[in-house]
Amino acid sequence: MSFNYFENKKKVKKRQPHKRKSEKAIQRDTVQIIFEKFLDSKVKQNLRPSSLNQHVGLYKNISKFHSTQSNSPFYLADITTDFISNWVHWLKHEAKKNDGHAYMPKHAQTVGLSDASIYGKIKYLKTFLGWCIKEDLIKKNPFIKWEGFRRDTINIDILSREEINSLLNVAKMHSKKSFKHFRDYVLLHLLIDCMCRINEALMLAPCDIDNVNRTIIIRSTNAKSRKARIIPLSNKTYRLLIHLIEENIQFESEVDDLVFLSLSGRMLNNNNCLRDFKKYAVEAGIKKRFYIHLLRHSVATHYLSSLGDVESLRKILGHADLRTVLTYAHMADETVAEKHAKSGFFGSENVTSRKRKNNLKKR
Repeated sequence: MSFNYFENKKKVKKRQPHKRKSEKAIQRDTVQIIFEKFLDSKVKQNLRPSSLNQHVGLYKNISKFHSTQSNSPFYLADITTDFISNWVHWLKHEAKKNDGHAYMPKHAQTVGLSDASIYGKIKYLKTFLGWCIKEDLIKKNPFIKWEGFRRDTINIDILSREEINSLLNVAKMHSKKSFKHFRDYVLLHLLIDCMCRINEALMLAPCDIDNVNRTIIIRSTNAKSRKARIIPLSNKTYRLLIHLIEENIQFESEVDDLVFLSLSGRMLNNNNCLRDFKKYAVEAGIKKRFYIHLLRHSVATHYLSSLGDVESLRKILGHADLRTVLTYAHMADETVAEKHAKSGFFGSENVTSRKRKNNLKKR
């Protein structure tokens, strides 16, 4: 050791006292952990499994998008306004439709989701972030500065009265073949007469039929809106339902307490109903894309075009808001033309009598 050791030693500044932060250091949780807490709160709110599955699907979707952008863990702070914009663009132009679906063929897994699907996912993400704000997990909602997503309004090509009658005639012709065909005919008659959803019809029990007033009750446990409603039946639909219930007595084994039963005595699957109804639609010569909810939309539209009022239609359909019912008011062009010819400024009801002057001067 040299004599100038203490002179050459590097001087170190005196250590400053450590200042503690007033706020506690918060350990960041991943989106997966936060989403599990979010789902737990929704379970306690008694959300139905279908709604919970939609939330789970959203988490898988945004997690998959994040993995395409970064290899780092997915934190809540990563969901920014730019993240939302890029995610929506990815859904529209890069994401695969029905990706990973076990029973969906490869040709159906096309690139790019529909505007309606994207809009639904945005709605569920807003719900999740709204819950995060309520739980003080984030301070500002990234949707505030988001410019939004414009979707095109799809004009639904409804079934005409002739097409609906043809569909009924085909089903009636097949109804004499077997119990299965007769059951499908009664189900089709009920969907058209009552304009109920397919799941509401399939969960209908014999005790839900009022034999005195000839109505059915859609119980709150079966209704999408969770509100019970009563729907009147036509005489023919009522007779068909009673006939089907009498046919169900022929089951020897234990069966479900439902009106519409499978051959094994259990609840019908709506996908199987769609498969059979599509066959009837092809045989009826219907060229339009057929799906079961199209019956509800078509009949509701004809109800309004036949001078049915919006309020009574709202009660039959089970909607809480009149604005939702107005989506069924896609009247055909000929109906609009008839109303214009009748109620327009120069229509038949607004014509003013006037005498035409034909006294032209002779030259």
